[in-house]
Amino acid sequence: MAKCSKNELFFRIFALFAIKFMIQKKYYKQNLHIAFPVILSFVGQQMVQIMDTIMVGRLGAVELSAVSLSSAIILNVTMIGLGIAMGLTPLIGIHHARHERQQSGVLFQNSMLLNGVISVVLCLLLLLINPLLTYFGQPESVLEILDGYYYTVTLSLIPYLLFMTFKQFLEGLGNTFYSMLITIGCNVLNVFLNFGFIYGYMGFPELGVTGAGVATLISRIMMPIAFLVIVLVKKEYRHYFSYFTRAALSLKKQWELVKVGFPIATQLTLELFSLTFMTIMMGWLGEKTLAANQITQTMMGFSFMIANGVAAASTILVSHDVGHKNMTGIKNHTYSGLHLGIAIMAFFALVYAFGGEYLARIFSADEEVIAITAKLFVVVALFEVIDGTQVTMLGALRGLTDVKFPMYCAVVCYLLVEIPVGYLLGFKLGLGAEGIVGGFMAGISLAAVAFILRFRKLTKNSEIQNLKTLES
Repeated sequence: MAKCSKNELFFRIFALFAIKFMIQKKYYKQNLHIAFPVILSFVGQQMVQIMDTIMVGRLGAVELSAVSLSSAIILNVTMIGLGIAMGLTPLIGIHHARHERQQSGVLFQNSMLLNGVISVVLCLLLLLINPLLTYFGQPESVLEILDGYYYTVTLSLIPYLLFMTFKQFLEGLGNTFYSMLITIGCNVLNVFLNFGFIYGYMGFPELGVTGAGVATLISRIMMPIAFLVIVLVKKEYRHYFSYFTRAALSLKKQWELVKVGFPIATQLTLELFSLTFMTIMMGWLGEKTLAANQITQTMMGFSFMIANGVAAASTILVSHDVGHKNMTGIKNHTYSGLHLGIAIMAFFALVYAFGGEYLARIFSADEEVIAITAKLFVVVALFEVIDGTQVTMLGALRGLTDVKFPMYCAVVCYLLVEIPVGYLLGFKLGLGAEGIVGGFMAGISLAAVAFILRFRKLTKNSEIQNLKTLES
């Protein structure tokens, strides 16, 4: 057999991928069609954090550190409610594919009540956590100024989770446009209010760090109000309210939502807890490192949210395939999402690797903070593709309602691997901030491998009936 040259080998590989792309072109298009509004919605949410970071960063490193610590704690607790809300999407997706409107309406009503109660409970939990922050070894100068921001953003959790109920419901129906529209609109409002409340422009009171929290609270109050108006105006969605009855409120239905949502919440919370603990460890290295960590995590979150938009589209499309009992669709929608997620994160890896210092200068004028941030971005660039892989495969597993396995993985990957490895590299081996971020890389690498193997195991047979998790 004749040997082929390197150029011929490259051409054959390229041709193979090109043919595969043409065959599966419709799956990429469907994924992008669903994912694009979700990506804009997620990016819009992340842009608020970026704008908060930029605006507060201009006040100083201490103020930026206060936002960093507060955001880490609040976001970690928010993930509990967010995960339970997300359990609605695959369930609605399956019922929608089967044209079971009443079941969808009943789930929507029960999810609204469940998420409302959970949001109040989580707010109370955050209020109890705040006095304990003094025991986390954080700089006293940071703790002295964070209360205003912390309390206002905590209160914003209630309207935010109500918004998420509407969002996850409509996404289960395959509509991702309205959540994008509302998110972008309210985020523009948030940025406008930031200018007013942080710096005292346009006749607003100058509140500094607290002003960023007030802006977030007001904009989040508007989000569920806007969604309610849209759902009531649009006839194709308004009729779902006709299934809202007292008799439809059911502990059984709420438990069905919890069974899917709680493992998602646990997985998200453990992942965010590891990032929170990473933030706490950064605080042990000083204010400058904590501020650099805030910048790095903000941009990590930005790129992650884009890949997460693709993952959310995979959840929706795979759940519809489950409802239609379409195994081919499950596989093709999953792998098209994976390829898109990898491509997106590869792009950001290059941006962070070669443009980290320039990004850092957008957020801070402190040369020490910029230097630390640039080094952290190099480490982040190493695992962006891995992060894209794990989140898109996780989205597919959620579409299959296989949510317990990722939860168990989170315990191992984030608690037993990421945090200990980060501490070992950062402090015992003396690598500092880069070592702490290296621990995160170890955790998500293990998760990415586990999710791929899990999906392959669940779909190794050609019949949808073999996916036992779908009916459990």
